[in-house]
Amino acid sequence: MVAWEQNLKTGYVTRSEKSENLIGVASGPLAEVLMRIHPDDRHIRENLGRSEMPEEVEFRCITPQGEEIWLATRVRKVSSSRLVGISFDITDHKNDKARIHELAHSDALTGLSNRLSFGEHLDNMIGKAAQEKESVSVCIIDFDFFKEINDSFGHDAGDAFLQEIAERLKKLAGRKITPARLSGDEFAVAAYGYDRVSGLELAKKIVRITSRQINHDGHALGVKASVGLATYPEHAQDRKELMTAADIALFDAKRHGRNQVRLYTRAMGQVIKDRFRVLEEMESALRYGAVMPFYQPKIDLNTGQVIGFEVLARWHHPTRGILAPAAFWACFEDQRLSLRLTSYLFKRVLRDVRFLGSQGFDIGIIAFNLSNVAFGHPRIAEGIVNALRYHGVPADRIEIEVTEDVLLGRDEAASGSKIRTLRNAGIRVALDDFGTGHASLAHLGKFQIDNIKIDKSFVGEFQRKRGSKAIIEAILTIAHGFDLDVTVEGVETEEQAATLKQMGCRFAQGYFFGRPMPCERVADFLSKSPRFPL
Repeated sequence: MVAWEQNLKTGYVTRSEKSENLIGVASGPLAEVLMRIHPDDRHIRENLGRSEMPEEVEFRCITPQGEEIWLATRVRKVSSSRLVGISFDITDHKNDKARIHELAHSDALTGLSNRLSFGEHLDNMIGKAAQEKESVSVCIIDFDFFKEINDSFGHDAGDAFLQEIAERLKKLAGRKITPARLSGDEFAVAAYGYDRVSGLELAKKIVRITSRQINHDGHALGVKASVGLATYPEHAQDRKELMTAADIALFDAKRHGRNQVRLYTRAMGQVIKDRFRVLEEMESALRYGAVMPFYQPKIDLNTGQVIGFEVLARWHHPTRGILAPAAFWACFEDQRLSLRLTSYLFKRVLRDVRFLGSQGFDIGIIAFNLSNVAFGHPRIAEGIVNALRYHGVPADRIEIEVTEDVLLGRDEAASGSKIRTLRNAGIRVALDDFGTGHASLAHLGKFQIDNIKIDKSFVGEFQRKRGSKAIIEAILTIAHGFDLDVTVEGVETEEQAATLKQMGCRFAQGYFFGRPMPCERVADFLSKSPRFPL
């Protein structure tokens, strides 16, 4: 701290002895200390003494060593010619405040703006855009199956992934573009002067730069991005509305297969409302046991005999009647509800299997579908194995069906490990809806699959479209080459069944053989010893 007094008529400043140590200036003309003050702050010191009231100011000084420090100065004009004051070093205090501001406004892991800071930037952009009649685009980015990186390789790998994504987004940053990390693996980019056209181009660029493989500790981390886009003033009038619209568009991107960009539309908002209503109603349905498994028979075309059933969920809705999964698929996609619903259904299936077995019925192999979200749980395979042991159901009576998506767009090592855990326990694994996605021959060779299920869309068209029949024949040839079973879904006529048998397909299911039925009707169905001569 330095004490001093200034002669306002001569400009001479008398300072205490510590002044030279602090700022390199002893007693002398005011000009000497002004040369030490930061040029942008000199006017602050020059104007001291013009007020009759006590004053307190802060300004920056440059020490003889070239270091920038902050001084706080308190002054009082004691006469028309005399000014007295004290100055003290507040550099540490200023640095602490700057650090606190940085912590409050930036993400500690990535260095990007955080949600608070991003909101302030977005408010400023919208305010400026309103005055200049410009547009503002917001992209919200979420990484598909990021959780599996943490589960498979640890949080260090997850942190490294997020830091690399942040570095890539920083390359977009500039006067008009602000990237941020909102939470977890959710990022955002705000762009001033970007309308729906230029915003879409920016969103697609974000997908390209963030989807490139990241290598960490010998592992290839290949997670894809989903992006929701909304623009001001087309879709919203303020920050909150704009962020909500972009969030809705992001959800729509995930709902339609992930790894893509979706531009907000008004219709998406109604979809979100319907989704939340279904999720809320499902909570109640699970509490009161209104969801149950139905069973559709699976037939050996060579013998015409029933060799198993596929489990299909049904919801006894209080006002809408019996609903198929298409009406409540959002529940299987919800991170919180999906595993609960899957576990609930699987336990009911195991109880049904035990009951039918106790009645002397051979129900064959029961196929149970796992949603992509449920399959993504790190302990799902172990949970299935443990449930079988607890309920006393032999593992070879269960077949777990997964879609092609579980083999794509996520960590292949984790997927392969879960499939191996199931098969090592004696559980069969089927690839559902084969031919409608992007699984390749390489995936069939890499993953241990027992059964391929050809989607019903091909059966409905193969008698009218030569291409559909050719696809079925090609899949049959591929499957036989890999020594895999093939089951064709959606068989509705005797003619279709006969044609499929002639083509070399052995297993089939569909309305021709039987519609989905509750457990009590399965016993009646089997008691009639059904056989379908073809």
